Amino acid sequence: MIKVSVIVPVYKVPLEYLRACLDSLAAQTLQECDFIVVSDGAPETECSICEEYVKKDSRFKFFKRGHAGVSAARNYGIEQALGEYISFVDSDDRIDNNMLQECYEFAKKNNSDVVTMDFYETKNNIDSLKIHAPKTVESICFLHQIVIGDIFGGMPLRIIRKKFYDKNPAIFPEHISYCEDILFWAQLLQAKPKINYLNKAFYHYVQDNNNSITRDYTDEKYKERKKFIQELKKIIPKKFKKDLNMAAFNVKMEAMSHNKLSLKDYVSFERTTLLTLIKSKQPWIVKIYLLFNTILFSIFNKSYKEYL
Repeated sequence: MIKVSVIVPVYKVPLEYLRACLDSLAAQTLQECDFIVVSDGAPETECSICEEYVKKDSRFKFFKRGHAGVSAARNYGIEQALGEYISFVDSDDRIDNNMLQECYEFAKKNNSDVVTMDFYETKNNIDSLKIHAPKTVESICFLHQIVIGDIFGGMPLRIIRKKFYDKNPAIFPEHISYCEDILFWAQLLQAKPKINYLNKAFYHYVQDNNNSITRDYTDEKYKERKKFIQELKKIIPKKFKKDLNMAAFNVKMEAMSHNKLSLKDYVSFERTTLLTLIKSKQPWIVKIYLLFNTILFSIFNKSYKEYL
């Protein structure tokens, strides 16, 4: 019996990162698992490395597909999964060798549908522990915390009971290339899985890969983030209106930090409520600046900079 299936999409990842990732899987103490490695149109050199691991460890399974994005690769990987639980690892990250063993045993002991845990941010081989303990593990409140950014919404920090998933299938939207993880959780958590928090960290979220899709913020990436908000709006219930407003505000603040946000767009795109602005984690000087400019723009359709 396969206890845990791990899904690993591969596409244009530096070879040293890919090997480190696959080595960390091969080192897992849990033997009753499989590693579903999916090439998302990866170059042949990456495919050759993946095939090496298939030959030397029967737990590895490798599938080659055309490039369709990480969401499509993950959806395909789920279809191949035979494990009692499923998990996800990104091909430029790595995990501790006891992760699957401890997570599986914890899940079985607590009869969990979902197990969530902490993680490490790893830069220059230095680990920084990130505690992501939820305020509550009640599923709708857990979703609330993910949407507003109080806890990280990434897939790799959780394992999911496959039987629960099969009864309540969720998909990664393949036309969205940003925060597809949160869109997945927005679907699955509404089915009210039993969630348990394991207060340990095993996952190393590596921050050194400059080729990662999370790097180099561009106008196109800002457009993708706005598409994510529109998609989220379709999925979550109306009672999440305040949370959606905060999520949109966070997207705009990220754009502002990269000089990609115009005042007009700040005002017009999912207009930020006063309550959201006050509750946000932005410094008060930023809150006052935004409020002042919003009032000025609403009256004169201009920012204060245009009067200087």
